[in-house]
Amino acid sequence: MGKLKFITIAFSIAMLWACKKETPVNYALFSGNISNTKGGELKVSSLNGFSKTINVKDTGIFSDTLFIEENGVYNVRFGNLRFAAYVTQGANINIEANKKENIKSLKFSGDYADLNNYFIYKESKNLDFIMDREGSYNVDESTFETKVLNFQKDLENRLTSLKDIPENINENELRAINYGRLAKKSEYEKMYGYLSKNKDFKASETFKKELNEISFDNAEDYLYSSDYQAMVSANIRKKAFDYYQKDSIPYSDASAKAVSEISNPIIKNAELYKAILMRLPMSKDKDKDLQDFLNASTSQKHIKKIKELYESLKVLDKGQPSPKFHNYENYAGGTTSLDDLKGKYVYIDVWATWCGPCKYEIPFLKKIEEQYQGKNIHFVSISTDKQKDKDKWKAMVADKEMGGIQLITDNDFNTSFVSDYKIMGIPQFILLDPNGNIVQANAPRPSDEKLVELFNSLNI
Repeated sequence: MGKLKFITIAFSIAMLWACKKETPVNYALFSGNISNTKGGELKVSSLNGFSKTINVKDTGIFSDTLFIEENGVYNVRFGNLRFAAYVTQGANINIEANKKENIKSLKFSGDYADLNNYFIYKESKNLDFIMDREGSYNVDESTFETKVLNFQKDLENRLTSLKDIPENINENELRAINYGRLAKKSEYEKMYGYLSKNKDFKASETFKKELNEISFDNAEDYLYSSDYQAMVSANIRKKAFDYYQKDSIPYSDASAKAVSEISNPIIKNAELYKAILMRLPMSKDKDKDLQDFLNASTSQKHIKKIKELYESLKVLDKGQPSPKFHNYENYAGGTTSLDDLKGKYVYIDVWATWCGPCKYEIPFLKKIEEQYQGKNIHFVSISTDKQKDKDKWKAMVADKEMGGIQLITDNDFNTSFVSDYKIMGIPQFILLDPNGNIVQANAPRPSDEKLVELFNSLNI
């Protein structure tokens, strides 16, 4: 009897062990150490609806699990570090990086390290190509064709030298490399015209032939290749602008019309998703924009994400307490916190020295500041420039004789005030009441006549 009991227990343990071994793992482990950072949010995403925000400690260390439904290439972003990573269920992936340096400082270890370090090499080459605009684009067509073809061959050689690459990734990446070449070609006419100061320049029909033959309805390539995706989006914007001019309709309606004509449902849903992610946080009619999206999208994943975003944005509705900033460096000396400004309305300009549309608003903002000088309102400009570019910020404030209260964030765009307001692009203007509550999280720009109308309605 004792022997039978022992066999039964042993069999049960073996069965439990077998079941344990067969339990599928639906997550990947993602960890790393990013030096020279004060911490922040590292975001992992894909167009299939996956999104995960990982908290990076002020020591630069992070570790988290990614519960993914699909193996594939995911986009990773941490401040100025943006890169791709191949992630699979059960994988253990680690990165080391220096935030003060560019993408070249990043190195993968763990599973698929060789493939992911190839992605870093590719991103570094693309960055070098972009940064050397003169050398890359200010050349004749023949020289440019040779340059981008050599660029393509170098990446193909690097890819084919790797071992144990998943077959589908190898095939997709070879196509993506070619799309990278085509994407560079698609920018040539505009860039050469600008750099050569020849605004009327047109590339030859021979040069543009393969660009005109690109099919924009390949869902697999859209989800894999950022270059192909960018060309699809550019084609939609071009159609939208044509409708805007030809039909004399608002650009938002023209854009919706262009997206509605996309035949591939995966691409259509993805473009709708990207658009609403940008539009909803800045929307002046969130209910309408949400309903328009729900009527157009057939992706339940995207719908779920956008409904969650919509709910999260309610904390930015009129009358809600404003998110706060603390001890931002003040151009005039010392530091300033939002609570220091209570008692008056506060009009906030979130901007940066490198942002063209931000700089366009400066003369209009100066005029508004003069018009309301001595009134019941503070004008605050918050720069999202990097700390290493602080001297550029100070120089521009002085050069343009910018008034109001001039502040710079403690961690460029990766500060809680920016993320709490869900700012997706700058400039963004915010109006608060004297109690520190939100009047408009996306207030009119200084160049918009509606700003004065809003101020007057509040008896400022």
